[in-house]
Amino acid sequence: MSKNEERNRAVAAARDYDPSKVEFLEHEFETYDLLREHLPIARSEVSQGVGVQGGNVGWVLTRYDDSCEVLRTPEDFSSQSMDYPVRAWIPQAIDPPMHTGYRRMLNPLFTADAMTKLEPHLLEYAEKLVDEMLEEDAFDFVAKFADPFPSAIFCELAGFPAEDYSQIMDWKNTIMHANDGHPRGRELACARAKTMGLELGDGDALLPETATAVAGTTAQEVYAYFGELLEQRRANPRDDLISKLLDTKYQGERPLSQEELEDTLFLLFMAGLDTVASALGLIVQGFATSPDKRREFVALMEDPQKLGPAVEELVRVHAIVPLPRRVTREHSFHGALFRQEDMVTVPTMAANRDAEEFPNPHEIQYDRSPNRHLGYGLGPHRCLGIHLARRELRIALQVLHRKLPDYHLDPDQKAVAFGGMKGLASLPLVKG
Repeated sequence: MSKNEERNRAVAAARDYDPSKVEFLEHEFETYDLLREHLPIARSEVSQGVGVQGGNVGWVLTRYDDSCEVLRTPEDFSSQSMDYPVRAWIPQAIDPPMHTGYRRMLNPLFTADAMTKLEPHLLEYAEKLVDEMLEEDAFDFVAKFADPFPSAIFCELAGFPAEDYSQIMDWKNTIMHANDGHPRGRELACARAKTMGLELGDGDALLPETATAVAGTTAQEVYAYFGELLEQRRANPRDDLISKLLDTKYQGERPLSQEELEDTLFLLFMAGLDTVASALGLIVQGFATSPDKRREFVALMEDPQKLGPAVEELVRVHAIVPLPRRVTREHSFHGALFRQEDMVTVPTMAANRDAEEFPNPHEIQYDRSPNRHLGYGLGPHRCLGIHLARRELRIALQVLHRKLPDYHLDPDQKAVAFGGMKGLASLPLVKG
């Protein structure tokens, strides 16, 4: 194929770029490689991501250096970039300098030392789930482990009652996964839309305005739920995040308002229930299809010096988040004219496979160094829960492979993927 034909393919790929579509995942990395070679700063005609502000020009970045520059420059590329249901989430949708105050307030709740204290409980719960899962020769890894392990741990840490777990997961799936190929998310969103008397639209996707209305109504229920929990903790504090937030002061000067408390809890709720689950599903799917890489991991996983870098490499390869940013002022960005209010998407999965930064980027190299991947983001909005996520991934992968070092995909059932902040809704596996 000629260079001109390749460029035309890149132009078409950029124009139709929509990572929320499951079909996109079938050629995801091929598309990112094509764009990086021919259109590394590519203009798109599709609004990227659920909840991203529509009607504005979209840009897609696929080079590592460009992605880092955007994520490190909040004054030019704002995180106030989405049409959030009800209100903007704190601190995700807040830019510096206010963001700095919120992060200073939240960081002590998620330190490495604080998360290390959770490790015995993480280990105990992981072993319980794996033992239950392995009572059957064939099982759905997502349903039996990847979803409940980090989600239930987070609910416990936050202070959400265990009996509310199913409702919490349904709220999350309705808001996040109505239109990205997640079967449960679509089922719940469609049911909610019908009760609201809203038009569903044709095909597999809900009408954008319907999905937005459903997310808003569902979010109102979540906010009401948080309001009740906050009242309960005011009366009877516990050792959980809700109680700690009530005792926290912004800039050390004032307590958080009711809205600030609810908006912070909403972000923790949305971030804590999907990210590690999605990464685990994709990592284990990769191991099921690449047994040599699985055996290589099993051989090193009891060596603390090798395990940490190995998990980081798995996070690099299986990055899940396309990060949206809003342009705050008109300016030239490496030859492209960005206008105020344009949208820029930084797909971490593309930046993490840029050969200029990561030689042989599509290959898992457990001892890769340096490994400055963007799997946890970068800049002021780097993942708040990074220390918890690292421990959950490490412990989950160790426990699973101690008890089940060999497994493969179920030949009779297919894995079910979803797009956007991508992951797996189902991963059927078979022992041996």
